Amino acid sequence: MKIKLVQNVNREEFKALYRDAGWWFDEYDGDTSFIEGIVGGSFLFAAAFSPDGKMIGMGRVLSDGCSDAYIQDVVVLKDFRGKGTGGQIITFLISELKERGIDWIGLIGEPGTENFYTRIGFRKLEKHIPMKLETPAGTQ
Repeated sequence: MKIKLVQNVNREEFKALYRDAGWWFDEYDGDTSFIEGIVGGSFLFAAAFSPDGKMIGMGRVLSDGCSDAYIQDVVVLKDFRGKGTGGQIITFLISELKERGIDWIGLIGEPGTENFYTRIGFRKLEKHIPMKLETPAGTQ
């Protein structure tokens, strides 16, 4: 397996990863041009490739490039899980961020993934609450 930073991906392989994670919705099947925005709009986008060159995992970083960074959308195809690929993707991204002088690195994991992330070195942010806007700005 090889992990590297990429600036574009095969749309079908990207869809397979999102579908495997339960993040893909059928209404996305029409115009998938937003995939380039996800990849290109990320501060870092890492992909894991099998020996035959197929993308089997990914993770990305949102950041201003100088202080804080958030790891997001880490996913590995189910057939390749449990082999350390996800941890290697995250470790790779952390290394790339630290090389760039960014050392405040956060993420929001799905319930049940706490042990996975604590083994890598993440800890819960005490006295902080992750939140998501449910109502578009300017509406009530």
